[in-house]
Amino acid sequence: MFEGLFQRRMKNNPDLFITIDFDGTVSQTDVTDAIIREFAQDGWQEAEAIWERGEIGSRECLAFQMSLIQAPLKNILDYAKNIPIDPYFADFIGFLKQYSIPFAIISDGFLPIIHAILHFNGLHSIPVYAGDIVFDIKGLHTIFPNAVESCSSGTCKCRIAERLCGGASLIHIGDGRSDFCLAKKAHHVFCKERLLEFCAQHTINHIEFDNFNDIERGMKAMLQTYMPYAIYPLWDNKHREQPYHGI
Repeated sequence: MFEGLFQRRMKNNPDLFITIDFDGTVSQTDVTDAIIREFAQDGWQEAEAIWERGEIGSRECLAFQMSLIQAPLKNILDYAKNIPIDPYFADFIGFLKQYSIPFAIISDGFLPIIHAILHFNGLHSIPVYAGDIVFDIKGLHTIFPNAVESCSSGTCKCRIAERLCGGASLIHIGDGRSDFCLAKKAHHVFCKERLLEFCAQHTINHIEFDNFNDIERGMKAMLQTYMPYAIYPLWDNKHREQPYHGI
């Protein structure tokens, strides 16, 4: 009975979009950090410390850190694909597709690495927006096709989300600093770790999660309870600030 009701409500309320962070959210550890620690020459630590102090953005930090890697891209991808992902992520993607809920991964990481991990886990045709890397005789070079001048991140998650949502209500899933700005604009946030602390400090509607099974159950409960009343346009602050008390 619930499934039929949920599906009918989804058909009647198409204005919903899900954005998903990758490093530390889909993957069980920060993949980019792991690759830098494994392959980069010394010097990346200083850049990391400067970034942590907020003196540079992730775009400048990552461009420098990745330039310290001399290993072939194939070696990096072979290493990355063995980094485990959330065991419930594939089921969650199946849930979104079953109910025609649009979604995308938006990451401050890099496309070849993300695709290698997804494909290794049998996950294909998932929309991903992230930076890019190329390898030549001088080493790795970063490309940031989703950067904007007004944002210091490698990927401006807010700009991508705004374009993809087209005014729909946004649910964001993430764990860290690269998600802070987008969390402020989302209608609901599923979060953990640093993003959880940020949402609590800034009174952002949020639900804590440990894995994507928690998120699927949380979404079903939230949408069953609040649809069609909880769906408001992206960046509608009047409605976004209305409290949601969890499941």
